[in-house]
Amino acid sequence: TQEDVSGSSSRAGRRRRRRTPVSDRSAEAQPEAAPTSQRAAPTTQDEVSGSRSRAGHRRRIPVSDRSAEAQPEAAPSSQRGKRKASPERSSAASQRRRRKAPLEPSEDKRQKRTAKKRKRTDEKKAASSKGEEAAATTSASPGASHASSSSEASSAASSPLRCPLPPAPAMGAGRNYDPAMEPAYEAYMDLSSKYHAKRKRQLQLVTLDRSKASSCMVNEKLQSVRESATKTVLQVAKVVLGFSSYVDGKLMARSSGFLIDWDERSKAGTVLTSARIICSKYSALSQWSGTDEYAPNAEIVAHLLDEDDATVPALLLHYDKHVNIALIKVEIELCAKIPSFSGDVIYGQEIFVLGRDEHQNLTIHHGRVQFMGPNKFQRHHYLFSGCVINQPSIGGPVIDLNGQVWGMANFPGTAFIPSSIILKCLDMWKKYQCIPRMHIGMKLSPIKFLDPIHVERIFRRCNVDSGLIVHEVSHGSVADELGVRPGDIIDSVNGEHIATTIELENLLMRICESHLDEGGVIGSCVDIPKPNVQPKNLQPDARLTNTALLSKGLTATAKD
Repeated sequence: TQEDVSGSSSRAGRRRRRRTPVSDRSAEAQPEAAPTSQRAAPTTQDEVSGSRSRAGHRRRIPVSDRSAEAQPEAAPSSQRGKRKASPERSSAASQRRRRKAPLEPSEDKRQKRTAKKRKRTDEKKAASSKGEEAAATTSASPGASHASSSSEASSAASSPLRCPLPPAPAMGAGRNYDPAMEPAYEAYMDLSSKYHAKRKRQLQLVTLDRSKASSCMVNEKLQSVRESATKTVLQVAKVVLGFSSYVDGKLMARSSGFLIDWDERSKAGTVLTSARIICSKYSALSQWSGTDEYAPNAEIVAHLLDEDDATVPALLLHYDKHVNIALIKVEIELCAKIPSFSGDVIYGQEIFVLGRDEHQNLTIHHGRVQFMGPNKFQRHHYLFSGCVINQPSIGGPVIDLNGQVWGMANFPGTAFIPSSIILKCLDMWKKYQCIPRMHIGMKLSPIKFLDPIHVERIFRRCNVDSGLIVHEVSHGSVADELGVRPGDIIDSVNGEHIATTIELENLLMRICESHLDEGGVIGSCVDIPKPNVQPKNLQPDARLTNTALLSKGLTATAKD
């Protein structure tokens, strides 16, 4: 009936009105229906129409946009199909559809707005776009644009460096791309690029650059002596320089060196380094081969330790092929103490090998003086550190924990020249402007450094527990003419007992010094009286030959 239709529409209207704020209702709204107990059936078409109109409010359309003259909607679902929709209701629905269209921007307008935002500057984007405001708030402050140089990056006027964060829609997986956020993405990419550029400049500062490899000083084994050792190393490092040599403008070699003397009046210092700085060709197999080639006329430059990394020309004073040392003169301002040389080397002592790499950064190697002698391919005056030394660090000082120089790094690997040999070479160069050395034509190794089991076996068979074992004899040498053969043991030379090859080298250099003091010249022969050679070769004929020749003495030639 008409009453039932009117009652249902009135109840639906009451439910809708509870959800709508009172302040948004139109003043021309129809009065609310009476309670159920007192409600009477509507008697006019206007009452029915008003109830239906109130029931037709939709949540997605704001109340303020509704017209007071809107036509009523269709009846509730319970009454649908009983009445046909009137022309007024169809007209009201079409009006609602027309009102809803302006609420969403058209595609053309959106594209125009996006194009305008792209043309704006980064500062206008950050001020006008909501996404840009979020990116600017959580990212680097405006001071990020001030980092135009490394000095500005560290100045007081520069703002703190903050890493920008992407706009919120870009964070998380599964979110769809929003074209309206494209200006915010562009602003984020620009801020991120500035952040990384400024961070890169900051990391180039010497205080923040930690790209260099760590030295041995951070090793846990050195924790007990790290503080004192660091102080010692940094003190000696003030006199350690880097050198480069050139031939026809091309780099030939790099090495390190350290000051051993300095004249305050002339501001000139004498640097000790390896002769490898002027070596253009060297043998990789045997250092006795004599195939090394040197270029004494090569251009040598010294890399100073100032803040500008300046270089100055260096003058080659002298070099020795056998000992493999070179003396170079450099004009330099010195503000450090020149380290002193130690005496005899103690085996097993902790040592540090200092040098400079190709970028003039300090290199530090830690090791111990090993209880071993050279093999038949290495020079007799070698000691060994147990730490591998690369090419640029060759020529650097070998120091102990007190800062005293125990030697100089000599060749790539672990070999170094002990201080006793260096001191004797420096003394003879100052006196004679040369470093003579006797050639005896033998390769030797000490019994002292053998395994105790081997030493005990030699003692049982030969009744000798110390001396030098002959490994090789040069054909046509004085030792060869005297009948010295591999396997023999040299117990003493010139009446002095010899236990290591270092002791032999020092003895031969003293003999040369005495020969020159007595008026001798380079290239002459020197007699070594009564050498004590123990012929331990097991061949009977060789034993008799060696014994018969002992009375003739051992003759050697002194050469530069």
